[in-house]
Amino acid sequence: MEKKKYSSYEEIDRDLEILKIEREIHYQKLTQSFDNTKDSLNPANMMGSVPKMALSVLGGLSGPIKSLGVSFLLKKLFKL
Repeated sequence: MEKKKYSSYEEIDRDLEILKIEREIHYQKLTQSFDNTKDSLNPANMMGSVPKMALSVLGGLSGPIKSLGVSFLLKKLFKL
């Protein structure tokens, strides 16, 4: 990497300001990535949408069909 030669303090200040802004951008991206990772590790997000859809379908059923569906779903989830 070639060293840059400055002819004035204004050029140095400008480059320092650019570097400061770039550092802030990288910090914000890192913070956002950390927050996204933390949110994705939420147990509700780890389950996925399939069990949620199955439970919503089972919610519309009643009586013995519902109990059979719930027991089937639990057996599949926990491999009993």
